[in-house]
Amino acid sequence: MNLSPLDGAVLLLFLAAILALGFSAKLRDSTVLQYLVAGRNLSMPAFVATLVSTWYGGVLAIGDSIKAYGIGTILLFGVPYYVFAVVYAAYFAKRVRGAEQISIPERLAQRWGKSVGLVGAFLVFMLAVPAAHVLMLGTMAHLITGWNMTLSVCVATAVGTLFLYKGGLLADVRAGLLAFVMMYVGFFVIAGWCLIHYPIGSVVQHLDPDLKKIDGGQGWLGFLSFFILGAWTLVDPGFHQRVASARTPELGKKGVYVCVVFWMLFDILSVTTGLYAISILKPVPSGLEFFPLLGNQVLPPGLKAIFLCGLTGTILSAMVGYTLVSGATFGREFLARIRPSSSDSDIKLFTRIGFAVACVLAVVIALQVTNVVVDLWYAYSGAVVGALLLPVCAAYLPGFRLKASAKWVSAAMLLAFFTSFAWMIEGKRTDNPYLEVPIAGQKFTLGTIIPGLIVSAIVLGFGEVASRRALKT
Repeated sequence: MNLSPLDGAVLLLFLAAILALGFSAKLRDSTVLQYLVAGRNLSMPAFVATLVSTWYGGVLAIGDSIKAYGIGTILLFGVPYYVFAVVYAAYFAKRVRGAEQISIPERLAQRWGKSVGLVGAFLVFMLAVPAAHVLMLGTMAHLITGWNMTLSVCVATAVGTLFLYKGGLLADVRAGLLAFVMMYVGFFVIAGWCLIHYPIGSVVQHLDPDLKKIDGGQGWLGFLSFFILGAWTLVDPGFHQRVASARTPELGKKGVYVCVVFWMLFDILSVTTGLYAISILKPVPSGLEFFPLLGNQVLPPGLKAIFLCGLTGTILSAMVGYTLVSGATFGREFLARIRPSSSDSDIKLFTRIGFAVACVLAVVIALQVTNVVVDLWYAYSGAVVGALLLPVCAAYLPGFRLKASAKWVSAAMLLAFFTSFAWMIEGKRTDNPYLEVPIAGQKFTLGTIIPGLIVSAIVLGFGEVASRRALKT
């Protein structure tokens, strides 16, 4: 990228500010509760800022979606998550914050016992490993410094998570506040600059016809397949942790509604920017360089750095957030459950070990990925979501009166995950990464979440029948 001395100075100042905010976090006490969920005392601004930036940390990958679906990106990748976030706020938020448990595996263990909690911990850890964010932050480091990708990914991951070892969630939140501000400032800058210098009418006029369609040319079946993946929101461990950390149950509920409004605004900004990138960049770049290269081409010195800060800060905030969740899951929900006598200091040590394990695994996965949306979100994460969704709903929703025993719930989660994982491998083998099947003359993207849900429902159904019969006898 063509960076001026002014751009370099702004980027260095931003990095220094992020690190200073993270390292200056002071915990009120040395308890695990303070370290992992900030004493469950997040204010509304802190809650909204950290949840918005964490949940939108895949900003570079959205560029691939805009290239493929144009205006339809809002319907396919925005609306499903708005809907399920509203569902979460209405039915989950108060129960998540009002309960003593602070994690999904802990809730599963409280409902069905230790074995289910351990299976849940394995799945949550697999979902929380920040491979996508590690890859995107490494891409930003590569574009800014010119280092090779392997070095960029490794250095960005190490530097970006250092303050987490000391300050836990509070350090993440402090850095996330700056990231939240910069993500909106950065996209307002580039969207505003493009709107002033390039007429939006001519940009839309020259788009491919499918990119002008509200459904991105996917049809109602295509929309349905994307919509189902939005249920990820209900079992996302980062989402859950933020709600569990809110000061009150009511704040958690209202805060999610506020976040939905901010996500809508950011989707409008990012899709508008993406349409300009399709029009201006020739050829249109592939992979994760879509947004950075647009900023590099159209913005003047200074403003270019502000936009890059917005991108980098958003990704960094999400990477740190999911590293915290995966480390806590590894340390508190897995190792500490195997060693019930573990003290708070032991659990914090296990959690810090978990940070390192999660980061190493994330780097290994990231360096093998070719497409974040397909490989990590639609296929890999879909397999985990399909395995977790029904048991998590049953654990939190009182109307979901599941009587299946622990062995059936564990079997349902494991069989669902491994079935979906095998289906994902088959898609790779047959060069059908979206796992499309023909239905009613259209291609329906089955993905990995639907097979997982089907297997999970069948096993839980058998478990329900068996458990009810056992009760009668």
